[in-house]
Amino acid sequence: MRRYQVDLPHAVHVARLSLQLYNPLMALLDCPLDNLWRECLETAALLHDAGYFVNQKGHHRHSRYLIRHAEETQYWEPSTRECIAGLAYYHRKALPAKKLRELSKNPTWMALAAILRIADGLDRCHCQKVTVQHIKISSHTVELIVTGLQREPWDHVLRIKSQGFQEAFHRQFLIRDPTLTNFPLRV
Repeated sequence: MRRYQVDLPHAVHVARLSLQLYNPLMALLDCPLDNLWRECLETAALLHDAGYFVNQKGHHRHSRYLIRHAEETQYWEPSTRECIAGLAYYHRKALPAKKLRELSKNPTWMALAAILRIADGLDRCHCQKVTVQHIKISSHTVELIVTGLQREPWDHVLRIKSQGFQEAFHRQFLIRDPTLTNFPLRV
C-alpha cells in the first residue's frame, strides 16, 4: 500500500467499519458466511483508494486497474483478484442502472459492494471519527446507530453511498446519530 501512497488511517478505518457490518448484514443473505468473502471485503477496503496514486479523477477506475495488474496481486487467485478489483471500482460515485445490473448478477458481490460503499461514506471526511454503536435489523430495515458523523457525509451516505443497499439486502437503509438532530434518517 505504501507504494501507492494510500491514506492508511482512512483505509484501515474503512476496513474496520466494513468488517463490523459484514457478519450482521451477510447473515441476511442465503449464503454461508465465508472467510474468503470477508478477506476480499477487507482487502478491497484497504486498497479502494489506491487509484489516487494515478489520478484523483476516476480513482475508482485506477484502483481497479492497479489491483488487477499490480505485481503484488498476480499470485492471488484470478477470481479473488477480480472480486477485490470490482469492489474497489464500485466503491465510488452513484450507481446508475447499468452498474446495478452488473452487480446484481452476483448477489454476494452486490452485498459486499454495498457494505464497502456505506463504510467509505461513513469516513468521507477521512478523519476516522465515526463509530458504529449498534446495528438494528428488522424485516424491513437496517438501521445503523453511529456517533461522530457530520452533516455533509451524512447526506452523502444517504443519497449516494446507500445506492445498491436495498437491492442487496432487501431492506431500507436508515442511519441515526443520537447526538445529532434534524438530519434525514432514511433513504
